[in-house]
Amino acid sequence: MQSWGSMVPKRPLDSAADEVRAALGPALQRFGPDYWREQDAAKTFPTEFFDTIGQAGYFGTFIPEAYGGLDAGARVAAVLVEEINRAGGDAASVNAQMAICRTLVLHGTEEQKKQYLPGVASGDIRFLTVAATEPDSGANMAELASTARRDGDDWVINASKVLISFAEHTRLMILLARADEGTTLFLLDLDQVGGQVEMHPIDLVAHRMTSSLFIDDLRVPDSTRIGPVGEGLACLMKGFVIRRVLAASEAIGNARFLLDRSIEYAKTRKTFDQLIGVNQGIQYPLVQAYSKVEAADLMRWDVLDIVDRGEDGVPRSAMVKVLASEAAWETSRAALTTFGGWGLASEYHVERKLREGTVYVFNNLLMNLIADRALGLPKK
Repeated sequence: MQSWGSMVPKRPLDSAADEVRAALGPALQRFGPDYWREQDAAKTFPTEFFDTIGQAGYFGTFIPEAYGGLDAGARVAAVLVEEINRAGGDAASVNAQMAICRTLVLHGTEEQKKQYLPGVASGDIRFLTVAATEPDSGANMAELASTARRDGDDWVINASKVLISFAEHTRLMILLARADEGTTLFLLDLDQVGGQVEMHPIDLVAHRMTSSLFIDDLRVPDSTRIGPVGEGLACLMKGFVIRRVLAASEAIGNARFLLDRSIEYAKTRKTFDQLIGVNQGIQYPLVQAYSKVEAADLMRWDVLDIVDRGEDGVPRSAMVKVLASEAAWETSRAALTTFGGWGLASEYHVERKLREGTVYVFNNLLMNLIADRALGLPKK
Protein backbone atom coordinates (compact mmCIF):
# COMPACT_ATOMS: atom_id res chain seq x y z
CA MET A 1 0.00 0.00 0.00
CA GLN A 2 1.30 3.45 -0.89
CA SER A 3 2.01 5.47 2.23
CA TRP A 4 -0.10 8.56 2.77
CA GLY A 5 3.03 10.57 3.48
CA SER A 6 4.08 10.22 -0.17
CA MET A 7 0.70 11.43 -1.41
CA VAL A 8 0.38 14.80 0.28
CA PRO A 9 2.52 17.91 -0.11
CA LYS A 10 5.08 18.23 2.67
CA ARG A 11 5.25 21.46 4.62
CA PRO A 12 8.62 22.31 6.16
CA LEU A 13 8.57 21.42 9.84
CA ASP A 14 11.00 21.59 12.69
CA SER A 15 13.62 18.87 12.42
CA ALA A 16 12.36 17.53 15.75
CA ALA A 17 8.91 16.99 14.25
CA ASP A 18 10.40 15.14 11.29
CA GLU A 19 12.33 12.99 13.73
CA VAL A 20 9.06 12.14 15.48
CA ARG A 21 7.58 10.83 12.23
CA ALA A 22 10.61 8.63 11.62
CA ALA A 23 10.96 7.42 15.21
CA LEU A 24 7.31 6.48 15.57
CA GLY A 25 7.32 4.07 12.63
CA PRO A 26 8.32 0.86 14.46
CA ALA A 27 5.95 1.47 17.36
CA LEU A 28 3.01 2.25 15.07
CA GLN A 29 3.64 -0.95 13.10
CA ARG A 30 3.69 -2.90 16.35
CA PHE A 31 0.41 -1.35 17.49
CA GLY A 32 -1.54 -1.42 14.26
CA PRO A 33 -5.27 -0.96 13.60
CA ASP A 34 -6.13 -4.48 14.81
CA TYR A 35 -4.61 -3.71 18.22
CA TRP A 36 -6.87 -0.69 18.52
CA ARG A 37 -9.91 -2.64 17.34
CA GLU A 38 -9.28 -5.11 20.17
CA GLN A 39 -8.91 -2.31 22.73
CA ASP A 40 -12.14 -0.75 21.47
CA ALA A 41 -14.07 -4.03 21.60
CA ALA A 42 -12.83 -4.87 25.09
CA LYS A 43 -13.21 -1.27 26.32
CA THR A 44 -9.80 -1.38 27.95
CA PHE A 45 -7.08 1.19 28.48
CA PRO A 46 -4.22 0.78 25.93
CA THR A 47 -1.64 0.18 28.65
CA GLU A 48 1.09 -1.42 26.53
CA PHE A 49 0.95 1.31 23.89
CA PHE A 50 0.77 4.07 26.51
CA ASP A 51 3.81 2.70 28.31
CA THR A 52 5.73 2.45 25.04
CA ILE A 53 5.11 6.13 24.26
CA GLY A 54 6.13 7.00 27.82
CA GLN A 55 9.39 5.07 27.53
CA ALA A 56 10.19 7.08 24.39
CA GLY A 57 9.88 10.28 26.44
CA TYR A 58 7.05 11.94 24.53
CA PHE A 59 4.95 12.65 27.60
CA GLY A 60 7.47 15.31 28.50
CA THR A 61 6.82 17.27 25.30
CA PHE A 62 5.50 20.29 27.25
CA ILE A 63 7.52 19.72 30.41
CA PRO A 64 10.76 21.69 30.97
CA GLU A 65 14.00 19.75 31.03
CA ALA A 66 14.51 20.78 34.65
CA TYR A 67 11.62 18.48 35.56
CA GLY A 68 12.61 15.59 33.33
CA GLY A 69 10.80 16.70 30.18
CA LEU A 70 11.73 17.31 26.57
CA ASP A 71 10.25 20.82 26.27
CA ALA A 72 9.84 20.05 22.55
CA GLY A 73 6.72 22.15 22.00
CA ALA A 74 3.39 22.05 20.25
CA ARG A 75 4.63 21.16 16.76
CA VAL A 76 6.09 17.89 17.96
CA ALA A 77 2.92 17.15 19.96
CA ALA A 78 0.74 17.87 16.93
CA VAL A 79 2.76 15.53 14.72
CA LEU A 80 2.74 12.83 17.39
CA VAL A 81 -1.03 12.64 17.84
CA GLU A 82 -1.66 12.97 14.10
CA GLU A 83 0.71 10.10 13.28
CA ILE A 84 -0.86 7.82 15.90
CA ASN A 85 -4.34 8.35 14.49
CA ARG A 86 -3.11 8.29 10.91
CA ALA A 87 -1.78 4.77 11.57
CA GLY A 88 -5.21 3.66 12.77
CA GLY A 89 -4.66 4.28 16.47
CA ASP A 90 -6.31 6.44 19.09
CA ALA A 91 -4.10 9.20 20.48
CA ALA A 92 -6.60 10.47 23.07
CA SER A 93 -4.71 9.17 26.11
CA VAL A 94 -1.36 10.36 24.74
CA ASN A 95 -2.81 13.79 23.98
CA ALA A 96 -4.19 14.03 27.52
CA GLN A 97 -0.95 12.95 29.20
CA MET A 98 1.09 15.41 27.16
CA ALA A 99 -1.14 18.46 27.32
CA ILE A 100 -3.09 18.51 30.58
CA CYS A 101 0.09 18.89 32.62
CA ARG A 102 0.69 22.27 30.93
CA THR A 103 -1.68 23.80 33.50
CA LEU A 104 0.61 22.49 36.24
CA VAL A 105 3.70 23.68 34.36
CA LEU A 106 2.27 27.20 33.95
CA HIS A 107 0.52 27.67 37.27
CA GLY A 108 1.71 25.04 39.73
CA THR A 109 3.96 25.63 42.71
CA GLU A 110 7.59 24.57 42.64
CA GLU A 111 6.79 21.85 45.16
CA GLN A 112 3.97 20.47 42.97
CA LYS A 113 6.16 20.49 39.87
CA LYS A 114 9.04 18.68 41.55
CA GLN A 115 6.70 16.12 43.09
CA TYR A 116 4.77 15.17 39.97
CA LEU A 117 6.22 16.38 36.66
CA PRO A 118 9.15 13.91 36.41
CA GLY A 119 6.73 11.01 36.84
CA VAL A 120 4.32 12.48 34.31
CA ALA A 121 7.15 12.91 31.79
CA SER A 122 8.16 9.26 32.12
CA GLY A 123 4.58 7.98 32.14
CA ASP A 124 4.97 6.48 35.61
CA ILE A 125 2.28 8.89 36.83
CA ARG A 126 -0.84 9.16 34.69
CA PHE A 127 -2.19 12.71 34.44
CA LEU A 128 -5.12 12.30 32.07
CA THR A 129 -8.11 14.14 33.44
CA VAL A 130 -9.69 17.54 33.91
CA ALA A 131 -12.97 17.40 35.82
CA ALA A 132 -14.85 20.52 34.75
CA THR A 133 -18.18 19.80 33.00
CA GLU A 134 -21.27 19.36 35.15
CA PRO A 135 -24.76 17.87 34.80
CA ASP A 136 -26.63 21.19 34.70
CA SER A 137 -24.08 23.72 33.43
CA GLY A 138 -22.44 21.43 30.85
CA ALA A 139 -19.49 23.24 29.33
CA ASN A 140 -20.54 26.60 30.80
CA MET A 141 -17.78 26.56 33.36
CA ALA A 142 -18.65 30.04 34.62
CA GLU A 143 -21.78 28.66 36.32
CA LEU A 144 -20.39 25.79 38.36
CA ALA A 145 -22.38 24.12 41.10
CA SER A 146 -19.31 22.34 42.49
CA THR A 147 -17.92 24.25 45.44
CA ALA A 148 -14.70 24.64 47.39
CA ARG A 149 -15.12 26.13 50.85
CA ARG A 150 -12.28 27.35 53.05
CA ASP A 151 -11.98 25.69 56.45
CA GLY A 152 -8.91 26.92 58.27
CA ASP A 153 -5.86 26.04 56.18
CA ASP A 154 -7.84 23.44 54.23
CA TRP A 155 -10.54 23.35 51.58
CA VAL A 156 -13.71 21.29 51.67
CA ILE A 157 -14.83 20.26 48.18
CA ASN A 158 -18.26 19.12 47.03
CA ALA A 159 -18.56 18.32 43.35
CA SER A 160 -20.67 16.58 40.74
CA LYS A 161 -19.02 16.15 37.33
CA VAL A 162 -20.05 14.37 34.13
CA LEU A 163 -18.41 13.22 30.88
CA ILE A 164 -14.96 13.08 32.45
CA SER A 165 -12.54 11.14 30.25
CA PHE A 166 -10.06 8.63 31.72
CA ALA A 167 -11.18 9.36 35.30
CA GLU A 168 -10.89 5.70 36.29
CA HIS A 169 -7.45 5.37 34.67
CA THR A 170 -5.64 8.43 35.98
CA ARG A 171 -3.73 9.17 39.15
CA LEU A 172 -3.76 12.95 38.90
CA MET A 173 -6.87 14.98 38.17
CA ILE A 174 -7.45 18.71 37.86
CA LEU A 175 -10.78 19.69 39.43
CA LEU A 176 -12.53 23.00 38.79
CA ALA A 177 -14.76 24.25 41.61
CA ARG A 178 -16.26 27.55 42.72
CA ALA A 179 -14.88 29.30 45.79
CA ASP A 180 -16.28 32.53 47.22
CA GLU A 181 -13.73 34.45 45.16
CA GLY A 182 -14.55 32.59 41.92
CA THR A 183 -13.50 29.46 40.06
CA THR A 184 -10.47 27.69 41.51
CA LEU A 185 -8.36 24.71 40.44
CA PHE A 186 -7.28 21.80 42.60
CA LEU A 187 -4.84 19.00 41.85
CA LEU A 188 -6.23 15.75 43.23
CA ASP A 189 -3.92 12.78 43.69
CA LEU A 190 -6.28 9.82 43.55
CA ASP A 191 -3.69 7.60 45.22
CA GLN A 192 -4.36 9.74 48.28
CA VAL A 193 -8.04 10.73 47.97
CA GLY A 194 -9.44 8.23 45.48
CA GLY A 195 -11.52 6.46 48.11
CA GLN A 196 -13.51 9.67 48.57
CA VAL A 197 -14.24 10.14 44.87
CA GLU A 198 -17.21 8.13 43.62
CA MET A 199 -17.09 7.24 39.91
CA HIS A 200 -19.58 5.68 37.52
CA PRO A 201 -18.62 4.77 33.94
CA ILE A 202 -20.65 6.21 31.07
CA ASP A 203 -20.90 3.99 28.00
CA LEU A 204 -20.48 6.23 24.95
CA VAL A 205 -20.60 5.52 21.22
CA ALA A 206 -16.81 6.07 21.17
CA HIS A 207 -14.37 4.37 23.52
CA ARG A 208 -13.36 7.32 25.70
CA MET A 209 -13.38 5.63 29.14
CA THR A 210 -15.72 8.37 30.37
CA SER A 211 -17.24 8.64 33.84
CA SER A 212 -19.36 10.76 36.08
CA LEU A 213 -17.89 11.50 39.48
CA PHE A 214 -19.17 12.73 42.82
CA ILE A 215 -17.30 14.21 45.76
CA ASP A 216 -18.82 14.86 49.18
CA ASP A 217 -16.99 16.94 51.77
CA LEU A 218 -13.50 16.09 50.56
CA ARG A 219 -10.97 17.91 52.75
CA VAL A 220 -7.72 18.84 51.01
CA PRO A 221 -4.85 21.13 52.05
CA ASP A 222 -4.27 24.45 50.32
CA SER A 223 -1.12 22.92 48.81
CA THR A 224 -3.38 21.06 46.33
CA ARG A 225 -4.56 24.34 44.79
CA ILE A 226 -3.19 25.27 41.35
CA GLY A 227 -2.95 28.97 40.58
CA PRO A 228 -4.62 31.89 42.36
CA VAL A 229 -7.95 31.54 44.10
CA GLY A 230 -10.73 32.82 41.84
CA GLU A 231 -8.72 32.44 38.63
CA GLY A 232 -9.17 28.75 37.94
CA LEU A 233 -11.07 29.12 34.69
CA ALA A 234 -8.57 31.69 33.43
CA CYS A 235 -5.72 29.29 34.21
CA LEU A 236 -7.45 26.48 32.31
CA MET A 237 -8.22 28.70 29.34
CA LYS A 238 -4.54 29.49 28.85
CA GLY A 239 -4.16 25.93 27.62
CA PHE A 240 -7.17 25.91 25.30
CA VAL A 241 -5.37 27.12 22.17
CA ILE A 242 -2.92 24.21 22.19
CA ARG A 243 -5.62 21.72 23.20
CA ARG A 244 -7.70 22.78 20.18
CA VAL A 245 -4.71 22.39 17.87
CA LEU A 246 -4.07 18.89 19.22
CA ALA A 247 -7.75 17.95 18.85
CA ALA A 248 -7.56 19.17 15.25
CA SER A 249 -4.42 17.10 14.76
CA GLU A 250 -6.19 13.98 15.99
CA ALA A 251 -9.05 14.66 13.58
CA ILE A 252 -6.64 15.21 10.69
CA GLY A 253 -4.90 11.94 11.52
CA ASN A 254 -8.20 10.07 11.53
CA ALA A 255 -9.20 11.63 8.22
CA ARG A 256 -5.92 10.71 6.56
CA PHE A 257 -6.19 7.13 7.80
CA LEU A 258 -9.62 6.88 6.19
CA LEU A 259 -8.53 8.59 2.99
CA ASP A 260 -5.53 6.29 2.66
CA ARG A 261 -7.67 3.18 3.02
CA SER A 262 -10.47 4.49 0.85
CA ILE A 263 -8.14 5.45 -1.99
CA GLU A 264 -6.48 2.04 -1.92
CA TYR A 265 -9.86 0.28 -1.84
CA ALA A 266 -11.14 2.38 -4.76
CA LYS A 267 -8.07 1.37 -6.79
CA THR A 268 -8.49 -2.36 -6.18
CA ARG A 269 -12.20 -3.08 -5.66
CA LYS A 270 -14.18 -4.05 -8.74
CA THR A 271 -17.92 -4.09 -9.29
CA PHE A 272 -19.68 -4.64 -12.62
CA ASP A 273 -16.28 -5.47 -14.14
CA GLN A 274 -14.67 -2.12 -13.39
CA LEU A 275 -12.74 -0.49 -10.58
CA ILE A 276 -15.04 1.53 -8.34
CA GLY A 277 -12.52 4.38 -8.36
CA VAL A 278 -13.58 5.35 -11.89
CA ASN A 279 -17.05 6.28 -10.64
CA GLN A 280 -17.68 9.95 -9.93
CA GLY A 281 -19.89 8.90 -7.03
CA ILE A 282 -16.72 7.59 -5.38
CA GLN A 283 -14.29 10.21 -6.67
CA TYR A 284 -16.14 13.39 -5.75
CA PRO A 285 -16.74 12.66 -2.06
CA LEU A 286 -13.08 11.68 -1.66
CA VAL A 287 -11.87 14.79 -3.50
CA GLN A 288 -14.07 17.05 -1.37
CA ALA A 289 -12.92 15.38 1.84
CA TYR A 290 -9.26 15.50 0.79
CA SER A 291 -9.50 19.20 -0.01
CA LYS A 292 -11.02 20.03 3.37
CA VAL A 293 -8.46 17.98 5.25
CA GLU A 294 -5.63 19.78 3.46
CA ALA A 295 -7.20 23.17 4.24
CA ALA A 296 -7.52 22.27 7.92
CA ASP A 297 -3.91 21.08 7.94
CA LEU A 298 -2.67 24.40 6.56
CA MET A 299 -4.61 26.35 9.16
CA ARG A 300 -3.21 24.13 11.91
CA TRP A 301 0.35 25.21 11.10
CA ASP A 302 -0.83 28.79 10.67
CA VAL A 303 -2.17 28.76 14.23
CA LEU A 304 1.13 27.42 15.55
CA ASP A 305 2.98 30.15 13.65
CA ILE A 306 0.71 32.70 15.35
CA VAL A 307 1.44 31.17 18.76
CA ASP A 308 5.19 31.22 18.06
CA ARG A 309 4.96 34.95 17.27
CA GLY A 310 3.22 35.57 20.59
CA GLU A 311 0.00 36.73 18.94
CA ASP A 312 -3.61 35.92 19.84
CA GLY A 313 -4.31 32.40 18.60
CA VAL A 314 -7.74 32.02 20.16
CA PRO A 315 -10.03 32.69 17.15
CA ARG A 316 -7.99 30.70 14.64
CA SER A 317 -7.47 27.80 17.05
CA ALA A 318 -11.25 27.60 17.34
CA MET A 319 -11.55 27.70 13.55
CA VAL A 320 -9.00 24.95 12.98
CA LYS A 321 -10.72 22.67 15.45
CA VAL A 322 -14.06 23.24 13.71
CA LEU A 323 -12.57 22.78 10.23
CA ALA A 324 -10.61 19.64 11.12
CA SER A 325 -13.45 17.93 12.96
CA GLU A 326 -15.90 18.60 10.13
CA ALA A 327 -13.34 17.48 7.53
CA ALA A 328 -12.83 14.24 9.42
CA TRP A 329 -16.60 13.74 9.68
CA GLU A 330 -17.00 14.28 5.94
CA THR A 331 -14.11 11.90 5.28
CA SER A 332 -15.78 9.16 7.31
CA ARG A 333 -18.92 9.57 5.18
CA ALA A 334 -16.82 9.40 2.01
CA ALA A 335 -15.16 6.24 3.34
CA LEU A 336 -18.56 4.66 3.95
CA THR A 337 -19.57 5.54 0.40
CA THR A 338 -16.39 3.91 -0.88
CA PHE A 339 -16.57 0.74 1.19
CA GLY A 340 -20.32 0.34 1.04
CA GLY A 341 -21.63 -2.23 3.51
CA TRP A 342 -18.12 -3.37 4.38
CA GLY A 343 -17.54 0.03 5.94
CA LEU A 344 -19.79 -1.07 8.79
CA ALA A 345 -17.68 -4.17 9.49
CA SER A 346 -15.21 -3.69 12.33
CA GLU A 347 -12.39 -5.44 10.45
CA TYR A 348 -12.15 -2.51 8.03
CA HIS A 349 -11.82 0.04 10.87
CA VAL A 350 -14.06 2.60 9.14
CA GLU A 351 -16.92 2.31 11.62
CA ARG A 352 -14.54 2.74 14.56
CA LYS A 353 -13.11 5.94 13.11
CA LEU A 354 -16.65 7.09 12.36
CA ARG A 355 -17.55 6.63 16.03
CA GLU A 356 -14.37 8.37 17.18
CA GLY A 357 -15.21 11.27 14.88
CA THR A 358 -18.41 11.97 16.79
CA VAL A 359 -16.31 13.13 19.75
CA TYR A 360 -14.92 16.10 17.85
CA VAL A 361 -17.99 17.64 16.22
CA PHE A 362 -19.51 19.39 19.24
CA ASN A 363 -18.55 22.86 18.11
CA ASN A 364 -21.38 25.19 19.16
CA LEU A 365 -19.36 27.05 21.80
CA LEU A 366 -16.46 27.41 19.38
CA MET A 367 -18.84 28.84 16.79
CA ASN A 368 -19.95 31.41 19.36
CA LEU A 369 -16.33 32.24 20.13
CA ILE A 370 -15.51 32.73 16.44
CA ALA A 371 -18.60 34.90 15.96
CA ASP A 372 -17.46 37.09 18.84
CA ARG A 373 -13.67 37.22 18.46
CA ALA A 374 -13.27 36.96 14.68
CA LEU A 375 -16.48 38.49 13.29
CA GLY A 376 -17.29 40.97 16.05
CA LEU A 377 -20.92 39.91 16.16
CA PRO A 378 -22.95 41.14 19.14
CA LYS A 379 -23.37 39.16 22.32
CA LYS A 380 -26.47 39.07 24.46
